[in-house]
This record gives sequence, C-alpha cells and structure tokens, in this order.
Amino acid sequence: MNGLWSVVRKEFMHLRRDRATLIIALILPIVQMIIFGYAIDFDVRHIQTAVADLDNSRESRQYLSQLHAGQYIDYIASVSDPEVVADMLRNGSARVGITIPKGFARTLLKGGNPQVGVMIDGSDAQVSLRARFAFVTPPSQIPRGATDARINVLFNPDSKTANFMIPGLIAVILQIVTVALTAFSVVREKEIGTLEQLMVTPVGRLALMIGKLIPYAVLAMVELAAILTLSDFLFGVVSRGSLVSLTIMSLPFVVASLSLGLLISTIAQTQGQALQFTILTMMPSILLSGYVSPRETMPGWLYMISNVLPATHYMQITRGIMVRGAGFGDLIPQSSVLIVIAMLLIVLSTARFKKSIA
Repeated sequence: MNGLWSVVRKEFMHLRRDRATLIIALILPIVQMIIFGYAIDFDVRHIQTAVADLDNSRESRQYLSQLHAGQYIDYIASVSDPEVVADMLRNGSARVGITIPKGFARTLLKGGNPQVGVMIDGSDAQVSLRARFAFVTPPSQIPRGATDARINVLFNPDSKTANFMIPGLIAVILQIVTVALTAFSVVREKEIGTLEQLMVTPVGRLALMIGKLIPYAVLAMVELAAILTLSDFLFGVVSRGSLVSLTIMSLPFVVASLSLGLLISTIAQTQGQALQFTILTMMPSILLSGYVSPRETMPGWLYMISNVLPATHYMQITRGIMVRGAGFGDLIPQSSVLIVIAMLLIVLSTARFKKSIA
C-alpha cells in the first residue's frame, strides 16, 4: 500500500483540473433523475380520440361528455365519416375512434341499448388496455347498461408484446449504435493527431462531416436489414406495411442519429467525455420516445423535449408501418421532422467543428 495517498491526491488533482468531466459527472445523474422521474408513468390518461357523431343529438353529446370526464380520453377531432376515423388510427394521429350511429338518442329514449362503435389502436398494449377502461363503466348520467360499446382492437388484437415492443426496439437499437459510432470519430482523431493532417488538406468542413457520415450510414442500413430479419425469424414479427417504405424512411433517421453523434464528437474533448454525452442522449431516447411508457403520460414540457429526439419520430414510423400497416403518405409528417432534424444537426456539427479548431 505504499504511495496510496499519493495516488489518491493525484486523482483528486486530475478531477479538479478536468472541470468538464467533473461537471458532467455531477450533473448527469441529477438531470436523468428529474427527466426519468417524470417520464416513467404507466397510468395512461388523455388518450387522443377521434369521434364521428352521426346522431349529433343532446344524448350523444352527453354520452361523449361523460366519457371525457373520466380523463382517459381526449377528443382531438370530430368528423362526419367513420372512414376518416379509421384513417386517423392507421396514421397514428389518434389512438381511439368512436362512432355514434344515427338513431342513438331515439333508441336510448325508447329504453333500448344503442350500439357505439369503438376502435382502439392495439399497436401500444398499455394504451389499448387503458382505453378500454373508459368504456367499462357507463357514464354516470346514462343508465347502466343503456349503451352497448362494441370494442374492436385494431392491428394487434391479441395485445402480443413483441408486436409493439420489437418495432420500438429497432428504433432504440439503431439510435444507440449510430450515435456511438460517430460520437468518438472526431475526438479519436484529436487524440491520435490526425485531425490536424485533415485540416491542411483541401477537404471542406461540410464535406468532411458528410464524408464521415456515409460509411456509417451504409453500415446502419445493413444493421437494419439484419434486425428486421431477426425480428421475423426469432419473434415472428412481420411488417404489415411496405419494407421499401420503411427502408426509405429509415434514411433520414440514420442520418439524424449519426449527425447527433458527430455533434457530440465536436463538443467533447476526450473519449471519456464523448461516452458521457452519448449516455446522456441514450437514456432519454429510450424513456422519452414512447418505448417504455406512452408519451401521453408525460408533462407538457417533457413532451416537447421528446419531440427533439430522432427516436421519437422514427418509433412512430416503425410501429406505424410494421404494426398498423401505414403507408408512405400516412407518415410524411414524421419523415419530414426527421429530415429537418438531420439537416439542423449537420449544420450544427459543421459550425461547431469550425469553432473547435479555430
């Protein structure tokens, strides 16, 4: 044990001098505790619901009002065509669809049991389970047993866990791998001294950033093909939608994730710092993207933060295509957001790289 306290003193001096690593190490668990404490909530409420009230009577409006009072569902759209409701469930803009047929009030006033059509998106088992609770107990101002809610769980009627977990896992795995691949690239070149050699070449900064992205993007697409093959072979999860659409829509996500890794590599000064920043982005991508618990349970400020994460939008794409059979046109909003995120991250990485070598 000779020299023990000398080594301890040296390490404390190293921590004191490496302020960036020390600050990250102290702040990281605090930030994660705050974010994850709010993010993990399995008590799903305020589920996005579309309504087609074909009766449009006082009784039908009262029925809908009482359903909303239970706080399980929130009405986001009122349409006149039940087919529009089905389309909203397929493209993911609504999780529950309610259709009240004509004659609802007349049947109710005659003492009958009017039927109410209920469609529930089964691509997320937690949401579909909670959504059913809204229809278990009749509304307080509607006589018990007066309505007959015909519940139809779409896309995953058996609530098989693999059907909605595997598509989400694809998004999580791809983001973790792609961010890690590029997060160490610039930092590694700084440490081994090859960065200066690159800067004396005529290669532009933007070209350098994109040049670093392309090989890893090809690798990521190969990994995507392997993951999809394993999901079918090992878990029996087969895409209901087009794999061509899924592949095309995966490209902006891959570029966005790789660009996030490049941005990290231009900020971090050492590979240790790059690892810490990678972890900082990794955990929110798992917990805030809707993979662990539905985003509907998050506070408003945390919900807004989740919109910044590429995995959030890509998970909607994978679950939309693989579970709900959504088409390319149904998921254009999510793809557009990923393209914007990718472009912004490339610009930020290039700008930050210029500053770091000035």
